Amino acid sequence: MKWLLSLYIIVISLSFTVANAAGATAPEWLGNTYGTVLSEDWMNVKFGGQKMGFSYSKIEQGDNGYRIISRAVVRLEIMGAMQDMSFSRSYYLDKNRNVIGFISLMKTMNQRQQTLGVIENGSVHMKITGAGGTSAVTKKISPGVQFAETMGFAIADKLKVGFKATIPVFIVELRANNTMDIEIVGQKTIQVDNKPTQVFVANITLQGFKSKSYITSSGVIVREEQSLMGIVSEKTDGDNAISFPASGSVPISSLITFSLIKPDKSLPGHSSIRELKLDITGIKNPASLPGDERQVKGSPEWIKDLAGKRRLVIPLTIKRKQPGKSVPISKAYKGDSGSVMPTPEIQSENKMIKREAKKIVGDEKDAWEAAKKINRWVFSNVKKKLVDSFTAVDTLLAMEGECQSHTNLFAALGRSVGLPVKVASGIVYSSENEGFLYHAWPEVYVGEWVAMDPTLGQDVADATHIKLAEGGVESQLQLVRFIGKLNITINSYSK
Repeated sequence: MKWLLSLYIIVISLSFTVANAAGATAPEWLGNTYGTVLSEDWMNVKFGGQKMGFSYSKIEQGDNGYRIISRAVVRLEIMGAMQDMSFSRSYYLDKNRNVIGFISLMKTMNQRQQTLGVIENGSVHMKITGAGGTSAVTKKISPGVQFAETMGFAIADKLKVGFKATIPVFIVELRANNTMDIEIVGQKTIQVDNKPTQVFVANITLQGFKSKSYITSSGVIVREEQSLMGIVSEKTDGDNAISFPASGSVPISSLITFSLIKPDKSLPGHSSIRELKLDITGIKNPASLPGDERQVKGSPEWIKDLAGKRRLVIPLTIKRKQPGKSVPISKAYKGDSGSVMPTPEIQSENKMIKREAKKIVGDEKDAWEAAKKINRWVFSNVKKKLVDSFTAVDTLLAMEGECQSHTNLFAALGRSVGLPVKVASGIVYSSENEGFLYHAWPEVYVGEWVAMDPTLGQDVADATHIKLAEGGVESQLQLVRFIGKLNITINSYSK
């Protein structure tokens, strides 16, 4: 689990310089030295038996505590070209193995986002630096919080068959709190570096995302398995880890196909569907599924399937809802600060964003007309490419990206001129794949909330957009629980 969640973030989408991360107010622990290496390990990462990356971890000890270094590289074939994405994290722990701070760097092509986190007084204070500058974010955390990469080491002295715990974790990429369930279900001997090695077998669950880890008595994970996605990480040597096959990298289409949700019937001409009625299963709690005037939930019902298993069926009616009477931009704000404030990914106060938005909107005062201008500009000018961009500024500079890139840029441009914009995450129908794929799109308030889609060029998003979550990057963790679990039955549709 220690880096499989990062791979999920790639789907639904190595070194760092301490001086650049720290700045003038560097925490004292950045200056600590660590003279003893407790462990150092490399792992190959495979998808369906094919290598797609590697990871590296090192645990060091010093006079003031410990440092855990974790790095991973993923190589995917995207539109015939190889693209590397890397994750690099260093965690600093005190003598009691409590995390006191971290540095995290995510990098793809020439884009990067770096986070410096300081943990104190029940909060994690983060400085997030990317192309648009540095943003500060503070989040409350639970006592004894761990991270996916530090958990094994933190509980090493508790490892025994039958051990079971629910551990608070903080997910850096999503800036989100959650809990991780771990249960030691057995002990076995496996081959590690061609040597028989005794390990504990642990079942780990995060947001319904399950994996199996093989942990040594010192807390080092030497193998991970994620059966749902068919991903395996296994220990190897450094030379083998950093070498990639000359050809045959995992195509991004393989991961996209994995996330595909096939309904019971196809939806020809889906982009013109104005109303869609369906049943969705695989959601345990109906309250976790968003509902609004556009997406109306019916009464959930428990039924038995052909195998005799009970499942919850939630009826949905989704409408392609045109706005009624629009309002001036000056009257669009409803007091929802989350839809107007800048974030590390949606830098609406950035000078480049504000300048471009002013050029696009011009003197337009009507909220709906301004929203359409932004939507059409993003659709026409940002190339549709399976390249992940961390922020709106990254997208503006590169002028290419996938749905999240289009949505972040739309949101930043809209907020910069006074339009309230929310980010919706969910699924949308793909005629090419004859099923639903994970997607992101903006919702803008113009007198009422309207779903738009700058990726697909829809001023009003079609009725196959099914919202599963809304909010900033933190909300994307909610999507983890749905991977590989949703089923859709089409009841009717109209155009």
